[in-house]
Amino acid sequence: MKNASERRAAAWALVVAAAAASVLLAGRTRKPFSPDAPAFRVKGPADAKVVIVEFSDFECPACKYAEPVLRKLLELHEGKVRFVFKNYPLERVHRWARPAAIAAECAGRQGRFWELHDKLYDEQEKWARETDAFKTWEGYAKDLKLDLPAWKTCLQDPAADAAVSRDAQDGLDAWVSSTPTFFINGRRFVGAQQLGERGAPFVERELKR
Repeated sequence: MKNASERRAAAWALVVAAAAASVLLAGRTRKPFSPDAPAFRVKGPADAKVVIVEFSDFECPACKYAEPVLRKLLELHEGKVRFVFKNYPLERVHRWARPAAIAAECAGRQGRFWELHDKLYDEQEKWARETDAFKTWEGYAKDLKLDLPAWKTCLQDPAADAAVSRDAQDGLDAWVSSTPTFFINGRRFVGAQQLGERGAPFVERELKR
């Protein structure tokens, strides 16, 4: 059995370890991430008082669920808020997440990112169950009148894959652990409920500052 001196020493060791851990965590969570993205993944004025950055996964059901909340928020403050979309594919659980991000990235190169973005979320339940989602996405690409050969070539372009990786690294730097995660002027909101109940009022307050 430990004596009083040993117990005090053990207690101090735990305190020191906890303090060191908190310092490390604080340093990690404060690491800045780039709020930028290719122009085709950004909406709103560059000088907006409010910047919303979303880390999202096209195959994530929670991300699909948050879309109506986000769209309503952006419509309500159109012209006053800047929105930046960043890819954060959860590849361990969503096999089509990264390919979908690349497909949207390639549509963006032809000026159709938001159209495919919306289609992927709106019909997520369909393509996410398929054995070959590319066939369905090709149909979307045709509907959007994309240059199909160029789009298909882009799907194999390492630069498109690298763009997704940069977003994912930004998410890791910001300690994103689930999708969707939103940063509104740097403040974190996770999921549709937080975005609607806390994020929307926060946007209002920030716009009035």
